[in-house]
Amino acid sequence: MRQVMTGPRRAGAAATVFAMAALVGMQAGSPIEVAGQDVRALVGATVVDGNGGDPILNAVVLIRGDRIQCVGSAADCPVPAGADRMDLDGRYITPGLVDAHVHFSQTGWVDGRPDGLTAPDYYPYAETSRANRDNPERWAQSYLCTGITAVYDVGGHPWTTQLPGAFEDRDDATHVRAAGPLVSHGGRGALQVDDEMYTFLPMDTDAEAVAGVERVAAMGATALKVWYLRVPPDRIDELDPRLVLIGETARANGMDLIVHATGLREAKAALRAGAKLLVHSVQDQIVDDEFIRLAREAETIYSPTLVVGENWSRAMISIVLDTPQTLDDPNGCVDPNTVAKVNDTATLQQFLPERNRGSVEYALRRMRGTGRTQAVMAENLRRLHEAGIPVATATDAGNPLTLHGPSMYNEMESMQAAGISADEIVVMSTRNGADAMNRLDDFGTVEAGKIADLLILTEDPTADVRAFRSLTHVIRKGTVHDQEDLRVRPVS
Repeated sequence: MRQVMTGPRRAGAAATVFAMAALVGMQAGSPIEVAGQDVRALVGATVVDGNGGDPILNAVVLIRGDRIQCVGSAADCPVPAGADRMDLDGRYITPGLVDAHVHFSQTGWVDGRPDGLTAPDYYPYAETSRANRDNPERWAQSYLCTGITAVYDVGGHPWTTQLPGAFEDRDDATHVRAAGPLVSHGGRGALQVDDEMYTFLPMDTDAEAVAGVERVAAMGATALKVWYLRVPPDRIDELDPRLVLIGETARANGMDLIVHATGLREAKAALRAGAKLLVHSVQDQIVDDEFIRLAREAETIYSPTLVVGENWSRAMISIVLDTPQTLDDPNGCVDPNTVAKVNDTATLQQFLPERNRGSVEYALRRMRGTGRTQAVMAENLRRLHEAGIPVATATDAGNPLTLHGPSMYNEMESMQAAGISADEIVVMSTRNGADAMNRLDDFGTVEAGKIADLLILTEDPTADVRAFRSLTHVIRKGTVHDQEDLRVRPVS
């Protein structure tokens, strides 16, 4: 079953009218006439449009300015005289990838998550946070370098809520949707720096919860995330209704409710509260018919984040055993500062409990636990996909070894290993991600009227999603970037 999503989403009216007009012309059988001035013509490639239909062979894609004007055969889209022509015989064109779960206020290593390894003298979290705030472009470049043209930041410091406006009109950065600080019954004190850089807002009373939602809304966020893990049994009757109240308050402020809930019980509570996006897999047990029914009723999008837990384990094991990980970064997209930190495992051993230093037993325990969890997540992904629940590819980038950019390749390939076909993963990684961001009218598919955010590959992504590693060009807002020019470090 293909992952084609339905349900209300915010519309870009002008883009929609433009697209409809173009499509009417194509459906009528008449070619689209486009003036040659300022037109770029991509000619001869196979277009995988992101909608899940058959690829368009020997296609023409016409781009004028930052918009796609025509997609189809040479007869549908005649190339106008004077067009800037790119001959792409043997290549593949897809929509830009969409990562539906990232964190700009995290680094991809343990310095960005001090609740995982306490080393404040070596990794001052306030200093790390300021560096992230002052240079979010380095993550944006890592994304674009990988072929990711849009990301959903589903939780971070208040400054992240300004990224959508800052990056939207740039052809050298990604689209961003941002949720800002999380509301939670738990919280992580190590992630709270000061009144300007903090991750969590409390929900210990109804008034506190409502105030938290309104505070995030005042930042300009269009979504509200609740971190809803391991609710104590004696607080269920208190917190489940409060989650419903938070959802109602969010919607009243024009915000979607998104929930981090990895337990089946808490995930069901999130669905009852109207969550539009579950930002992790259910990983404690297999989903049941009630969960599937609730997800359908809420029109919820499920983003499985299969690799982030494994990457946490890999990061901690690399420190415990003083064995730096070889980064899976085929296109040179990870910034050198992160690479240097990942390789500095020997220094970090001093911050571990002495019993864990060099402990193979610790490594084995982490690996066993990760394997059990991954088996449950893979089975739940298959079940929900077969039940028709929309799935959006998401990485949780910014967590240790879940690197901004290339972790998207790992995630898609893990979904394929779980039994999802490559052509369906393309839809999950483009169209469905755009829908999760409420931006499907603007990008996510290769269609007339949409922003020209496209990828050019040398291999067929509908046969194997590893094809996205064969990226040669990234087109953002109609501007063509050679992938080699986007690299931040050499590829060995």
